[in-house]
Amino acid sequence: MLNVHEVLKTFNRGTVNEKIALNKVSLELLPNDFVTVIGSNGAGKSTLLNAIAGNFMVDSGEISIEGIPITRLPAHKRADLISRVFQDPLSGTAASMTIEENLIMAFRRGKGRRLRRAIGPKERDLFRIELEKLGLGLENRLTNKVSLLSGGQRQALTLLMATLQKPKLLLLDEHTAALDPKTAEKVLELTCGVTEQQQLTTLMITHNLDHALTFGNRTIMMHEGRVILDIKGIERNNMTISRLLEMFEKASGSHMNTDRMILA
Repeated sequence: MLNVHEVLKTFNRGTVNEKIALNKVSLELLPNDFVTVIGSNGAGKSTLLNAIAGNFMVDSGEISIEGIPITRLPAHKRADLISRVFQDPLSGTAASMTIEENLIMAFRRGKGRRLRRAIGPKERDLFRIELEKLGLGLENRLTNKVSLLSGGQRQALTLLMATLQKPKLLLLDEHTAALDPKTAEKVLELTCGVTEQQQLTTLMITHNLDHALTFGNRTIMMHEGRVILDIKGIERNNMTISRLLEMFEKASGSHMNTDRMILA
């Protein structure tokens, strides 16, 4: 489904600040895979997602989705294939617009920018139905500006916007890291519900090692721009956090910086 083949990305090439962010990374996701991505700061996790999303061109290597080469496509031409939810709840929505205006933009994503009629009753009914599934009461606030919502409400809305038109691939870039623990659990619960219902292929970065082993069906660990562990099946089902850290140290030859990691 998603195929990343020997992708190389170097920032600040030829300067004292040169850094190899992705070191010939190869990764394959099967349809409906939900893969969690972990690693210390600077391991290349967000850079990998940015490369897949098209935020920059890679130096070498190939990326494809369902056999469609996207390596040299700009981000806006990948919009009908890929959806993304960022860490910052402010990043995925337009604060000055209403909930329904944000939703209509997402609903019409990838359909061109020609003039269109205003939001119709059928679209409003659809939005109410989908918002009701979130269990946050937003279905009764369609005309409220998004700036009035809490961080958790905005992130739940962003998740809905990202999946309103089913993407081929959903990218979740630490999308609960800026939320309080209770709200984060709610958004993760919604995430699991949406991905299971729509059978979405998903790549989720997290710094929470417990979440990394609990959610989805597969966990990869990155270090210095490489994928050093790929854990799935029975091995993952029996994995503990202490065993995971032992495997990291053996594979990387270094101790993991767990300053931002939540171990339980």
